[in-house]
Amino acid sequence: MKTASLSRKIHKWLFLFVGIQALLWTLSGVYMVVMDLDFIHGDHLVKNLREPLPETRGDLFPSGELLRERDGVRSLQLKALRGQPFYVLRDSEGAHLFDARSGSEISPLDQQTAIALAEHYYRGDLDAASAELVTDNPPTEIQFRALPLWRVNFDDRYGTSFYIDPDTGALATRRHDYWRAFDFFWMLHIMDYRERDNIHNPLLLTVTLVGLSGVLAGLVLLFFSFGRRRAPTGIANTAGGAQ
Repeated sequence: MKTASLSRKIHKWLFLFVGIQALLWTLSGVYMVVMDLDFIHGDHLVKNLREPLPETRGDLFPSGELLRERDGVRSLQLKALRGQPFYVLRDSEGAHLFDARSGSEISPLDQQTAIALAEHYYRGDLDAASAELVTDNPPTEIQFRALPLWRVNFDDRYGTSFYIDPDTGALATRRHDYWRAFDFFWMLHIMDYRERDNIHNPLLLTVTLVGLSGVLAGLVLLFFSFGRRRAPTGIANTAGGAQ
């Protein structure tokens, strides 16, 4: 019975150590399974992500002149924003937004333009509640996004925030409270409390191995708990004499 006693102790102390994390794995897993990913991505919050170009393009500023005026051009794209044509030029310095009719650069976008674009992308009927330019120390919900970004908030039931690229006018990403909850539960699930994206971190590996050891000890204990027990010798002899 030494093996059973040792297994019982190992099982008890190991699961006392990982029990809370096992509960967090279960709770976070339930949330992530129940929630629809399209909803979490905020697809229900956006519109006008792909606008058709205006039909009248004869009065556009010659793109060749933009290419001659800039050094190290990597790409030039014609796109529509709020029904108007714009050029997005990318060079060694980054991205630049030009009015496709006048040829004048309008980036970086100011606050009012960023708000107007956010409301253009927003599927709801509310006006933007606030806006701020994030230049450093970004919140964890955009920690890997290139800065600066305009954060435009909407006072809706989802706690929606749109992030607008001031250099291109594009909707860089969207966030809402259900996404933030999902991100929080994902952090608990993978036990990466800093970057929230490393599923191979040492803490998760350690706790997983400890939990596996506790399960194996429980299996050994299960074998001894349900194993066939021999009757005491005295009782067996008495039963034989009664026959």
